[in-house]
Amino acid sequence: MKFLAVLAAVAIVAASPASAADLDFVGFFLGRTQGENEVKIAFRKPVRQVTESIGKKAANGDLILIDTIKEEGRPVKTRRWVMRAAGTNRFTGTMSDAVTPVEVRVQGRTATLRYKMKGGISVDQTLTIRDSNTVTNHVAAKKLGVRLGRLDGVIRKLD
Repeated sequence: MKFLAVLAAVAIVAASPASAADLDFVGFFLGRTQGENEVKIAFRKPVRQVTESIGKKAANGDLILIDTIKEEGRPVKTRRWVMRAAGTNRFTGTMSDAVTPVEVRVQGRTATLRYKMKGGISVDQTLTIRDSNTVTNHVAAKKLGVRLGRLDGVIRKLD
Protein backbone atom coordinates (compact mmCIF):
# COMPACT_ATOMS: atom_id res chain seq x y z
CA MET A 1 0.00 0.00 0.00
CA LYS A 2 1.11 3.55 -0.72
CA PHE A 3 0.79 4.65 2.91
CA LEU A 4 3.83 2.50 3.80
CA ALA A 5 5.99 5.16 2.20
CA VAL A 6 4.70 7.83 4.55
CA LEU A 7 5.66 5.81 7.58
CA ALA A 8 9.27 6.18 6.50
CA ALA A 9 9.00 9.94 6.29
CA VAL A 10 11.83 11.93 7.71
CA ALA A 11 10.58 15.37 8.49
CA ILE A 12 12.38 18.38 7.23
CA VAL A 13 11.55 21.88 8.27
CA ALA A 14 13.27 25.20 7.58
CA ALA A 15 13.60 27.00 10.90
CA SER A 16 15.09 30.22 12.17
CA PRO A 17 18.03 29.84 14.54
CA ALA A 18 16.94 28.26 17.79
CA SER A 19 18.27 28.02 21.31
CA ALA A 20 20.10 24.85 22.31
CA ALA A 21 16.87 23.46 23.78
CA ASP A 22 14.79 24.12 20.64
CA LEU A 23 14.69 22.29 17.35
CA ASP A 24 16.92 23.67 14.62
CA PHE A 25 15.84 21.58 11.64
CA VAL A 26 17.89 23.43 9.11
CA GLY A 27 21.01 22.82 11.17
CA PHE A 28 20.03 19.28 12.05
CA PHE A 29 19.15 18.14 8.54
CA LEU A 30 21.90 19.90 6.59
CA GLY A 31 24.40 17.25 5.62
CA ARG A 32 23.85 13.56 6.26
CA THR A 33 21.34 11.96 8.65
CA GLN A 34 20.21 8.38 9.17
CA GLY A 35 16.89 7.16 10.55
CA GLU A 36 16.47 3.72 12.09
CA ASN A 37 12.81 2.85 12.45
CA GLU A 38 10.25 0.14 13.08
CA VAL A 39 7.22 0.21 10.78
CA LYS A 40 4.05 -1.50 11.97
CA ILE A 41 1.09 -1.82 9.60
CA ALA A 42 -2.23 -3.15 10.93
CA PHE A 43 -2.40 -6.97 10.83
CA ARG A 44 1.25 -7.30 9.73
CA LYS A 45 4.48 -8.04 11.53
CA PRO A 46 6.74 -5.03 12.27
CA VAL A 47 9.59 -4.45 9.82
CA ARG A 48 12.90 -2.60 10.12
CA GLN A 49 13.44 0.45 7.96
CA VAL A 50 16.51 2.64 7.46
CA THR A 51 16.40 6.08 5.83
CA GLU A 52 19.63 7.74 4.72
CA SER A 53 19.23 11.43 3.93
CA ILE A 54 21.23 14.30 2.49
CA GLY A 55 20.06 17.85 3.13
CA LYS A 56 21.11 21.15 1.54
CA LYS A 57 19.88 24.72 1.17
CA ALA A 58 18.69 25.84 -2.25
CA ALA A 59 19.75 29.23 -3.64
CA ASN A 60 16.34 30.66 -2.59
CA GLY A 61 16.79 29.43 1.02
CA ASP A 62 14.48 26.39 0.77
CA LEU A 63 15.64 23.27 2.56
CA ILE A 64 15.90 20.30 0.22
CA LEU A 65 16.21 16.79 1.62
CA ILE A 66 16.67 13.63 -0.42
CA ASP A 67 15.85 10.37 1.39
CA THR A 68 16.96 6.88 0.36
CA ILE A 69 14.60 4.43 2.08
CA LYS A 70 15.51 0.79 2.69
CA GLU A 71 12.71 -1.32 4.16
CA GLU A 72 12.66 -5.08 4.67
CA GLY A 73 10.92 -6.85 1.80
CA ARG A 74 10.57 -3.74 -0.41
CA PRO A 75 12.69 -2.17 -3.17
CA VAL A 76 14.85 0.86 -2.28
CA LYS A 77 12.90 4.11 -2.69
CA THR A 78 13.87 7.79 -3.02
CA ARG A 79 11.81 10.63 -1.52
CA ARG A 80 12.27 14.41 -1.91
CA TRP A 81 11.24 17.12 0.58
CA VAL A 82 11.29 20.89 -0.11
CA MET A 83 10.45 23.07 2.92
CA ARG A 84 10.18 26.85 3.43
CA ALA A 85 9.27 29.22 6.26
CA ALA A 86 5.58 30.26 6.34
CA GLY A 87 5.53 32.47 9.44
CA THR A 88 6.69 32.33 13.02
CA ASN A 89 7.34 28.68 13.91
CA ARG A 90 5.34 27.58 10.85
CA PHE A 91 6.57 25.94 7.68
CA THR A 92 5.12 24.52 4.51
CA GLY A 93 6.42 22.53 1.61
CA THR A 94 6.16 19.48 -0.54
CA MET A 95 7.08 15.84 -0.19
CA SER A 96 7.08 13.49 -3.15
CA ASP A 97 4.68 11.00 -1.48
CA ALA A 98 2.17 13.61 -0.25
CA VAL A 99 -0.88 14.81 -2.20
CA THR A 100 -1.31 17.95 -0.07
CA PRO A 101 1.24 20.47 1.18
CA VAL A 102 3.19 19.43 4.27
CA GLU A 103 2.18 21.76 7.12
CA VAL A 104 4.56 22.10 10.07
CA ARG A 105 4.33 23.77 13.46
CA VAL A 106 7.40 23.97 15.69
CA GLN A 107 7.01 24.44 19.45
CA GLY A 108 10.26 24.38 21.40
CA ARG A 109 11.83 20.93 21.14
CA THR A 110 9.01 19.42 19.05
CA ALA A 111 7.75 19.74 15.48
CA THR A 112 4.38 18.43 14.33
CA LEU A 113 3.90 17.68 10.63
CA ARG A 114 0.59 17.00 8.91
CA TYR A 115 -0.25 16.03 5.34
CA LYS A 116 -2.33 13.61 3.29
CA MET A 117 -1.36 10.70 1.08
CA LYS A 118 -3.20 9.06 -1.81
CA GLY A 119 -6.36 7.25 -0.78
CA GLY A 120 -7.34 9.80 1.87
CA ILE A 121 -4.68 8.71 4.36
CA SER A 122 -3.90 11.40 6.93
CA VAL A 123 -0.42 11.55 8.41
CA ASP A 124 0.58 13.04 11.76
CA GLN A 125 4.31 13.06 12.52
CA THR A 126 6.06 14.25 15.67
CA LEU A 127 9.79 14.93 15.85
CA THR A 128 11.41 15.70 19.20
CA ILE A 129 15.04 16.61 19.65
CA ARG A 130 16.83 14.55 22.32
CA ASP A 131 20.27 16.11 21.93
CA SER A 132 22.23 17.94 19.24
CA ASN A 133 22.69 14.71 17.23
CA THR A 134 19.42 12.80 17.83
CA VAL A 135 15.72 13.30 17.04
CA THR A 136 12.93 10.85 17.88
CA ASN A 137 10.46 10.20 15.06
CA HIS A 138 6.84 9.06 15.58
CA VAL A 139 4.41 8.78 12.67
CA ALA A 140 0.75 7.72 12.65
CA ALA A 141 -1.20 7.06 9.43
CA LYS A 142 -5.00 7.11 9.66
CA LYS A 143 -8.00 6.86 7.38
CA LEU A 144 -11.42 7.99 8.58
CA GLY A 145 -9.92 8.24 12.08
CA VAL A 146 -8.75 4.59 12.15
CA ARG A 147 -5.01 4.04 12.61
CA LEU A 148 -3.62 2.00 9.73
CA GLY A 149 0.01 2.01 10.78
CA ARG A 150 2.80 3.65 12.71
CA LEU A 151 6.51 4.29 12.57
CA ASP A 152 8.71 4.76 15.62
CA GLY A 153 12.41 5.46 15.46
CA VAL A 154 15.42 7.70 15.89
CA ILE A 155 17.14 10.03 13.41
CA ARG A 156 20.86 10.67 13.95
CA LYS A 157 22.99 13.42 12.49
CA LEU A 158 26.05 11.89 10.82
CA ASP A 159 28.02 15.06 10.05
